[in-house]
Amino acid sequence: MATSGRMLTCSLLRFHERDGQFIRYTVATDWCTAKAEQKPQQTGAKICRFFSFGHVANWSLNFNALKSSVKPYSHGRKWHCLGEHAMHDSPADDMQDAQGAVAQLLQELGVSKEDAVGISSKAPVYIRELVDAVHELDDAHLWSSWQGESGGSAIEHDTFRNKILQIARTKRDMGIFPFLESIGVNPLSTRHISRYLSAEPLTCLIQKIDFFKELFSPANFEGRNISYMVRRMMMQLSVSADDNLQQSLSFFEKMEAKRGGLTVLDSGDGILARLIESFPKILLQSMDKNLKPAVDFLESTGVPKGCVGMVLLCFPPAILYDIGADIQPRIRTLKKDVGKMLLRYPWLLSKCIVDNVDNITVYFAAEKQVPKKNVVRGITRCPQLLGYSPDKLKLVLNQINSLGIESKTLARITAFSPQLLLRRSQDFIKVVSFMEDLGLNTKTMGKILDRCPEIYASNVEFTLRRKVEFLVELGIHDLRLQRVLQKYPEFLVMDVDRTLKPRIEYLEHAGFSKENVAFMISGFPPLLGYSVEEVFRPKIEYLVNDMGKSIKEAVTYPRYFSYSLEKKIKPRFRILQNRKIQVDLKTMLSKGDDEFAEDFLGVSRMLVPLTNDF
Repeated sequence: MATSGRMLTCSLLRFHERDGQFIRYTVATDWCTAKAEQKPQQTGAKICRFFSFGHVANWSLNFNALKSSVKPYSHGRKWHCLGEHAMHDSPADDMQDAQGAVAQLLQELGVSKEDAVGISSKAPVYIRELVDAVHELDDAHLWSSWQGESGGSAIEHDTFRNKILQIARTKRDMGIFPFLESIGVNPLSTRHISRYLSAEPLTCLIQKIDFFKELFSPANFEGRNISYMVRRMMMQLSVSADDNLQQSLSFFEKMEAKRGGLTVLDSGDGILARLIESFPKILLQSMDKNLKPAVDFLESTGVPKGCVGMVLLCFPPAILYDIGADIQPRIRTLKKDVGKMLLRYPWLLSKCIVDNVDNITVYFAAEKQVPKKNVVRGITRCPQLLGYSPDKLKLVLNQINSLGIESKTLARITAFSPQLLLRRSQDFIKVVSFMEDLGLNTKTMGKILDRCPEIYASNVEFTLRRKVEFLVELGIHDLRLQRVLQKYPEFLVMDVDRTLKPRIEYLEHAGFSKENVAFMISGFPPLLGYSVEEVFRPKIEYLVNDMGKSIKEAVTYPRYFSYSLEKKIKPRFRILQNRKIQVDLKTMLSKGDDEFAEDFLGVSRMLVPLTNDF
């Protein structure tokens, strides 16, 4: 402000929201002019600065009167002057006062002080709406026409905090709006959700939210990758989804389309808010009659306490189920290992999935002559089968049959390696093509499938090819490689870094050359499956230290490692040692007991098995 003669003037800047510019107002006690000045729009706040010129002669200037004098040029919501004298408090002060008012209202509704302060501090959109409403009524002088509990004229000159309190009370949302926003629910969804919750006391809602926060905490899920499991269930589903399962699919599809995708299931970030936005009625469930009994029942089936939330999170409609009428009858049909099955496939809680048990069983029995007990065992091991329709299973089964697999073998695969049946037809074909490229014929591939079905459920590039390349680098290829594949295909599902490499490295450290190792594996492929501590170390030490033989004898007869040290190697060596007979490993170990007795003991038959005490 400045004095010019007897005239007191001041200049104010105010942001014009509609035109995106600041307006400078020069105000006197009896006149005012306005001049538009383009100013850079400042991000965030609607800022109006108060500029003073010269010295102030009289600080008792009535700023409310000033505000009225420039009213014809006012297009915004608020005057704000920076200085010792202001017509309104700063925006930060307004928000703080509004938060305090909302916290007071929440406490009036029975919420604890701690919860009330927490809710009001996490509901900025709701708070801003209240602040803007008060500013609009202030600027437009409409309090006299405002119909509140105390009447507009009664609070027109009241404190800013009390005005906020009055506005909040007239909303009649019973604190639900700020509460939902505080837990992360999109403010645009709160009005829709509040329709379901209007009759529910706020204190009960807070209690349920605390219950769900603990239930759905990722810390309880034992490190399980929920997003991977949900994604697989969605990809593999081929049965017709009922309404509840369709709701779950829509829930996860919307989640996948948003930032973070399904990985929020693993981190827990905002998952409760998204769950409430899609399934608001879960907050209407009774703690004592629905929520706690559901958790207790799932625990009784064998689901670990910490993983109950994971199961329900993968199939949210189950939270709305009636335990006695919905869940128990379905679970009863599964009979045993229900807890383990639910951990592997939470969609078992869906009616359409459980109803598929009969369809799958009938199809295997009628079309593939697989006994019901084998199918049930397969479903228990791999409940994901229930998400498959018979038509989809037929595609994989036809590929399996093309390798000459008999019904007896298929029955064994169904019971003990049911994960193979979940393979996509094109993935199964990739494995077959890989085997053909290695020179294996259909008959051999069928035998490999019979012996180790897991191979055909493996990834070609990341699993099978890497194992083959490991042997090729060792010097095993072409016909020798085919022999290894035929005689010991199990090595294809072993871990290279943790299993195969350590075994080969130990043999080389023990004195075998790389060529020796390749020769031994080619001659006796099961060598790849032997443990260092349980087989290689004790038998090599006995061969060298006790028998006094060179390790090269094991090169020429690698089958030596297949015999029991205590039941065969030691007893036979002691017999030969006592009789001062020197023979090679093959002569000592390859003969049957009767032949050995006849050749070295002079008897035609071994009446008592050889032992260390012989």
